Amino acid sequence: MEDIPTERAPGYRYPRRDTAPLIRQLSVVPDWRNALLLIFQWVVMIAACVIAIRVDRVWAYLLAGVVIGSRIQCLAVMMHEACHRMLFSNRRLNDLIGDIFVAYPLALSVDLYRVAHMVHHRHTNTMRDFDYRVQRKDPDQHFPKSGREMGVLLLRSVFGLNYYRVARAGRIWAPIANFHNPRRFGFDYRLGLRLRYIVWAALVYGLILASPWRWQILGLFTIPQFLWVNVFNRIRAMAEHNGVADERELNGTRTVIPTLLDRFLIAPFNVSYHLEHHLFPSVPGHNLRRLHRHLMTDPVYAANAHITRGYWGVIRELMPPPAPSGATEQGAVAEVRS
Repeated sequence: MEDIPTERAPGYRYPRRDTAPLIRQLSVVPDWRNALLLIFQWVVMIAACVIAIRVDRVWAYLLAGVVIGSRIQCLAVMMHEACHRMLFSNRRLNDLIGDIFVAYPLALSVDLYRVAHMVHHRHTNTMRDFDYRVQRKDPDQHFPKSGREMGVLLLRSVFGLNYYRVARAGRIWAPIANFHNPRRFGFDYRLGLRLRYIVWAALVYGLILASPWRWQILGLFTIPQFLWVNVFNRIRAMAEHNGVADERELNGTRTVIPTLLDRFLIAPFNVSYHLEHHLFPSVPGHNLRRLHRHLMTDPVYAANAHITRGYWGVIRELMPPPAPSGATEQGAVAEVRS
């Protein structure tokens, strides 16, 4: 994957002209649907927190942590929608609600995430793509890995031993790491946005710390973030562009057809339809599966798109295929003879 910022080889780009009428139809932002979805995530998280504190048993906290972690993953996907201004059709409302109820609780900013993510879309899989540069520097994201290496990676992720690598890469999206306004990617993180986060943090964390259940609340909302970010988001992220041929646009990004468990743990709101998102980033997540079905009727798309069944299928793809039994036997015989 070379750095080709202005052009690719002829034929790399997938033609979009025939799909334009459908894309206009699918690109309508469902304001009320998204508002209800956002309210639902917070109702579930608050209810899980309240029930766990009232029961006050280890099993209740563990169960609540799983529920809250799955909803935090939903917030992360909704932040991605807000980044593309697909959370609400009104841009100011999109960014305000996206920050206060989606990004800030994750210690992130919609504006900071957007500027880096748009570069990723413009320069996918090149050295201008920040995500791609991070992957090249992180040995955990070098593939293929043997079965043993993949097992070690997942175990290290579960126990948080490589979390620092995620945090180091994610600092470019975090308000707390941008108060001095470093103008990353040329973006002016203006004073008003920085002050808004300070006011939000002082109010929200102040109310939590004033509560008699402060440590339970902080634990229930922060510990699952580490697990989901370091395990499930890592799996989702490594599925998107790792282990793909990138000979053309259709095989430079992977779409994963998720199982029910995948949707709960890793990929809510159709975020696993990542190829469709890269081809048509104006289409909100709830329409990506419909877009996928339409594109599959195109023989060119169906023949060349990189599509994987389930995230376990992705993990298998990122491990080298087992050697044929005949080759293994020949190797063993040669070793004996030597």
